[in-house]
Amino acid sequence: MDTLIKFSKIIKLIIFFYFFSFLTLFSIGAISHEIRPSIADYKIEENILYFDIRLNAELILSGINASNITDTNSSPLSATYDDLRSLTRENLKILLIESWDDIQSKINLNINEVSTKFELVDINIEANRDFEISRDSILYLKYELDEDDEFLTFKWSEKYGPIIIREINELKKEDDLYTEYLQAGLQTDKIFIKNENTQSIFKSIINYFILGIQHIIPKGLDHILFIVGLFFFSVTLRPLLIQVTMFTIAHSITLIFVSVSYINLNPLIVEPIIALSIAYVGIENIFKQYVKEYLRYIIIFFFGLLHGLGFALVLSDIGYQSSKLILNLISFNLGIEAAQIFIILFLYILLGIKFSNKKYYRYIFQVPVSLFIALVGIYWFFERINMPIF
Repeated sequence: MDTLIKFSKIIKLIIFFYFFSFLTLFSIGAISHEIRPSIADYKIEENILYFDIRLNAELILSGINASNITDTNSSPLSATYDDLRSLTRENLKILLIESWDDIQSKINLNINEVSTKFELVDINIEANRDFEISRDSILYLKYELDEDDEFLTFKWSEKYGPIIIREINELKKEDDLYTEYLQAGLQTDKIFIKNENTQSIFKSIINYFILGIQHIIPKGLDHILFIVGLFFFSVTLRPLLIQVTMFTIAHSITLIFVSVSYINLNPLIVEPIIALSIAYVGIENIFKQYVKEYLRYIIIFFFGLLHGLGFALVLSDIGYQSSKLILNLISFNLGIEAAQIFIILFLYILLGIKFSNKKYYRYIFQVPVSLFIALVGIYWFFERINMPIF
């Protein structure tokens, strides 16, 4: 009877694991529709406050709540979003103008703690080169300041998702420019109009730490699969921790080199290679008996360098401030590391402790999941070079 109960639990666990894998495979086609943070560049010239907001207009017009999903295909409003994506630039611009009153009501600009409204100056819609890649729209806004205006704050609807606020001022040093990453629904610190702006070091640490976590969980499905691939090579903690540590050191090195402009690679090159690295770890797990362990560590380090380029793409939009560079990079990497450790511990508790020493472990878990990872990596590679495989 006890044996039957144990067998029943194993079957339930297998069903759960493969059901999760099926859902993941079902959603991989949505990778090109990942929701990115909007960017608001502001400047003050001759008492005029200019705000240029780069955003996904189709996302906002469709009514999708960008605060609780990571890609548009996972929303019940995805069909509406796709219909908007098919509009011409001219028609989308007309629709944005017609919807401006509603959009403006969800943008909260406060001057000296008094709610005010932007004036819409112009709209620019990016050319729709590829339907599978979201296009940007830029709203050009302005507000006329009074002599006694001292500071402003900015906030927009939580449904619009996160936004990066960046100051543009050629007369200031880079270190003095205001930059803030706003989580969905949050408000900026006071942005002083005439005085220098400083951001709390503690807040900066928290923001970059959260950004690092979010880039893995839930947004980094490709990085999650890579970490899962590391887990299924060996569930023995020592080699597993060595691999994860080498991966972390490698992507930290790349982040530093990118941040000081020693490396600058096109994401159209980086992303397909990252997909291949995912396929490789899956294939290597299947044929692990032919792989020398020290070569595995070298390869993991190399792939860590590549994934670091992917992480750097996230930070590039925010901008680097040299005085806070090391602090921000450390915080971001700690967030990534926290997410990776969580994934490893979750898998270790779920599978490693109870099942890794069983004879059936390799054939029920290790090989099938590794094959799944390899197939997803191959699929992503062809998708990211825009080459159909079917």
